[in-house]
Amino acid sequence: MLCVGFLEEVIFRGLLFASIAKDNVKSAIIISSVTFGIGHIINLFNSGMGLVSNLCQIGFAVAVGFMLVTIFYRGGSMLPCIIVHSAINTLGTFANDADIAMQGQLIHIAVLIAITVAYTLILIKTLPKKQLANAAENK
Repeated sequence: MLCVGFLEEVIFRGLLFASIAKDNVKSAIIISSVTFGIGHIINLFNSGMGLVSNLCQIGFAVAVGFMLVTIFYRGGSMLPCIIVHSAINTLGTFANDADIAMQGQLIHIAVLIAITVAYTLILIKTLPKKQLANAAENK
């Protein structure tokens, strides 16, 4: 789980976001977050996960992608993103073993998405604007 978190952060934040952000930061945030979420569709084929569960995971991954790209953009470091991503993956592995009814899973994922989005909005307001200053200097 640690390696997957590292690799996905390098791809979606380190390469994809960084390359698009040179031209348009808002587009880079959206594209990085959405492609990160859509990238989790592969779990439909390789994990035996049902369609509804996979769609919930994709929605959660988009929200988490938005949070991680915010951390990376505002903080300037990929290390917190790698740690958070790896922790989510590891904890998710244990949570998938729990036998929860579909309605419970939907409520669980809705709560997780709401918490993630709320936390991201807090991060936008509180993290230092290190990357904003660097972007302004480079233009």
